[in-house]
Amino acid sequence: MKPAAWRIALYITLVFVSGLVVGALANHYLLHGRPAPDFPPPHKSAESFRKAMVADLTKRLSLDPQQVTQFQQILDDSRKEFQNFHDQHKDELKAIYDRQHTRIEALLRPDQRVIYEKIEAERQARMQHDMEKK
Repeated sequence: MKPAAWRIALYITLVFVSGLVVGALANHYLLHGRPAPDFPPPHKSAESFRKAMVADLTKRLSLDPQQVTQFQQILDDSRKEFQNFHDQHKDELKAIYDRQHTRIEALLRPDQRVIYEKIEAERQARMQHDMEKK
């Protein structure tokens, strides 16, 4: 091998090895070096979600007591608005759900439809139970 060809082969090898090293380091630091996001556990109720959100934002934003009170009032007002909206559009929401249910039933085989109806009955019972708690 000529001296010039030997140098070219060495440079190509160095570039290849450098790429491997950079790729391995990037993989390690970008994919494995980051801690997993700190997601809170799912909440059992809207009230537990609200309490956790107020506590989290109070801490992270260093809200003073007056701001916390105002923040809670904003949440109360929004809850009323959402409830009013839901009440006003209850029939439309039910129609959307009914269309979804019909389309899903049409998609299923008869044996699957029986199971789906059982699942839906369980869901409806759970929803009714949750509504009675409120």
